[in-house]
Parts: sequence; C-alpha cells; structure tokens
Amino acid sequence: MGYLYFDIETYVSKNDTHSGLNPYLPESKVIVISYTYYNTFHPPSNDKIVNPTFLKEWESNEQTILTIFYNKLKEIHQNDKYLTVCGFNILNFDLPYLFGRMMIHKIASESELFSVLYSAYAIDMYQLSGIISHRTRKFEKIMGMNQKEVSEFFSLTVKEGTGDECSKFYDDKEFEKILAYCRQEFNFEQMLSAFYCQIINSIKL
Repeated sequence: MGYLYFDIETYVSKNDTHSGLNPYLPESKVIVISYTYYNTFHPPSNDKIVNPTFLKEWESNEQTILTIFYNKLKEIHQNDKYLTVCGFNILNFDLPYLFGRMMIHKIASESELFSVLYSAYAIDMYQLSGIISHRTRKFEKIMGMNQKEVSEFFSLTVKEGTGDECSKFYDDKEFEKILAYCRQEFNFEQMLSAFYCQIINSIKL
C-alpha cells in the first residue's frame, strides 16, 4: 500500500474567473501538477519526506503534463493495487478538474480516465478537517476548514497568498513565484500524519 500526494494549480483568466474552477471553459487549464509517491504502508516520517515533482505547463503545454501525470498514476496503480491518493479538497476539485481537462485533451477514453483517477483509495483532508473544526463544535455538524486553518491548527508551515495569485504570476511570467507557492503549500504528508495522530488520540480518550 503506497501513498500518492498531489495538488494542482489552475489558471484563473482575467476574462473569466470561473476558469480556475470549471475545467470545461475556453481558458481553463492546469498550470502545475505537484506530486510525491511513497511505497510504504504508513505516511512518511519527517526525515523521509521528499521534495515534490512539479510538472509545469509553461515548460511544455497542458496536454503534455496531463499525459505525464496520467501515465504515472496508471503505472503506480498497476503495481500498487492498494494505492491511496491524498490531498486537500481533491474529491471536490482536483480530481474532477483533472478528469475534465484530460477528457478535453483526449488523454484516454472517459472510461479509462475514470478507472485511473477514481479507482484508487482516496483520503481528502478537507473532508477530515471537520473533526478538528471549531465550527463543527459551534454548529454541531461537520464543516470543513481551509488548508491554512488546518495547517495553523497542527502548527505546520502556513502558505502565504492564494492560488489565484499564481495566475497573475503566470501572466507576468514569474514562474519561480508559482513554484515557491507550490513548495510552501505542499505539506500534505505532515498534515495526514497529524490527522492520524489526532484520530488515534481521540479514540484513546
């Protein structure tokens, strides 16, 4: 059982701000895919965490980075039947957006795309965030926290800025600023370990 952590940055057009959320619009596109993979039964300890791989649209094109990621995910899953994909809000955003963009570029058939993107186990830490949310206790129902709030709760590195700023950096060709944001944002291995500890401690209580 291995863990693949991933995140995407999408392009928010000045002409259509919905492009960053809706993969089916004319100016929609993925500009960065960040990922790490660990062929281990448990999330990695801090000393075993590796730097993410960044697939950058501006070094080739969107179709190329989508194809590389699709093939990588397919290869890993073929060798790891118990693969778990992890990220923050991946069920509501990252996976559906990737599916839409891959379908538009005809990376594979819709059936194949669904099989590769959705056949692995998934841990969405946005869905888990309700267990630590102050809003949950206040309103007595599950309400998720954003990534910054979760990072602050667990005393992890808190990213500066927002994903929307990456689109401005993209327009200005300040690509290193995009990567700096992506590096700071990618704390998913530590976050998942923190969630596991929180859940275990809650059970003990």
